[in-house]
Amino acid sequence: MKKLIYLFAFVAFLGGCREDTIDLQTYGRLVGEVLDAETLVPIAGVSITTNPESDLVITDEFGEFVIDSLLEGSYSVRGRATGYDDGALSIQVEGDRTNSIKLLLSKSTEDNSPPSLPSVIQPAAGAQGLSPNLTLSWSSADSDGDPLLYDVYLFTSDTSSAIPLAMETPDTFLQVENLGFGRQYFWQVVVDDGVKPAVFGEVWSFSIQEYPKDEYRYAFVRPAGSNLALFGGREPISENDEELSFQLTNANRSYWRPRLRPVLRDQMAALRLVDNEPHIFVMERDGSQAQRVTNAVPVRSKDENIASYCWSPTGDQLLYMNFGQLYRINKDGSGLRLVAEAEDGYFFTGVDWTPLDNNTIVATAERPGSYHSKLYIFQMDSVPATRPETELNGMIRSPVFDPTGRRIAFSFNSANDLSADGRPLNSQIWIFNRQTGGITNYSFGKAPGTNDSQPRFTNDGAKILFVNKPSDNIGTSRVMLMDVQTNSQNQTRVLLFNDADMPDWN
Repeated sequence: MKKLIYLFAFVAFLGGCREDTIDLQTYGRLVGEVLDAETLVPIAGVSITTNPESDLVITDEFGEFVIDSLLEGSYSVRGRATGYDDGALSIQVEGDRTNSIKLLLSKSTEDNSPPSLPSVIQPAAGAQGLSPNLTLSWSSADSDGDPLLYDVYLFTSDTSSAIPLAMETPDTFLQVENLGFGRQYFWQVVVDDGVKPAVFGEVWSFSIQEYPKDEYRYAFVRPAGSNLALFGGREPISENDEELSFQLTNANRSYWRPRLRPVLRDQMAALRLVDNEPHIFVMERDGSQAQRVTNAVPVRSKDENIASYCWSPTGDQLLYMNFGQLYRINKDGSGLRLVAEAEDGYFFTGVDWTPLDNNTIVATAERPGSYHSKLYIFQMDSVPATRPETELNGMIRSPVFDPTGRRIAFSFNSANDLSADGRPLNSQIWIFNRQTGGITNYSFGKAPGTNDSQPRFTNDGAKILFVNKPSDNIGTSRVMLMDVQTNSQNQTRVLLFNDADMPDWN
């Protein structure tokens, strides 16, 4: 009996041991980073709580936090900061390891204020007589310190379509160039803080000055993108002054070889391609309101780069070439008439017209495939042209009368100074004296390896406007001014416009 009691006691002891096993618990470490949902900039001072509950922690200056001991299991981590909507993230905390999370908070819109209405700084609303190159500036503020982005729109007075000048720029100023002379513009600024709806500013206006034709007496051509644009300019006030010029035509199409209208000086002509043929257009001095003049007979020569024309002395007609013929036409496109022909096999390459001596014409001509040139001087309506005044073995180009009509400047490149492919290597400005028959070289100050070409007398005849460019055509051409003198080897040659070509002066 006693043995049986011991047996029951032993069995009971074993059963009690099975029911009292130990369950071991593990803990993990949670590290996190809280960022702005839009900018991904760390946010400091964010309160971090968990569910199930743990210690309350605050993010540091780097937006980071650490909770050292979290019992292994599932948690919801919540972040709360002033100016932001609460953010929450679920995570499975694993024991005996470091668990990492990134929590993104979006800015709250409930307590956020929109930016202030943009206000104008410059130009003042309604300002007049401004330069076509100007700076627009404005201001706006945001009480919440939100970063601001601006859209800037420009409207012209003749259209309601907006031109976006800048989109989502953080700057509060914008440089604008090549606005139209004599035009009124309207502009508007839209400000966006990325939280509230964008705020549209008032519409402000300003007006551009009329083209200063009495001050900007030069016209020339300069590359603009893949095309050529017309520019107006003036002489620098001093040697160290920056260039003073305005772009007059846009880069959508090419215009070249400008010619300023004499007498009234209110318009200018230029060449432009129409159906791959060069034609004359007449426009205002500011490059606006271009009207086609020639139609049935285009302007043609050995190539379009030397095709030329000129105004009549009264400024109501234009004289131009079509291969071996010279035509005149009214500036409104009417009255086309043949006025002269070159000798058989010659193409005209340059022309000018003086009212002196009963409307005298000077013209140059060459044979295609040859560089033997002739210079004709004859009265209007000589069909054919009279015998040439002079003949030279080389290229005679761009003839022009001086104001007295007694001298004729032109560029000449001897046939002995041509490259194998016919490129001029030593083009010079020569002057032919009609009274003496003498010819004088005025390019003695020219740098070696360059060409002087396209002469134009100033109105007093004391200076010559011309183009100097490298003879290998590598590098930019320059519009320059030189004295008409031969008594000194220290001839003054002044640079007017760099990277410029085909100048005129009035």
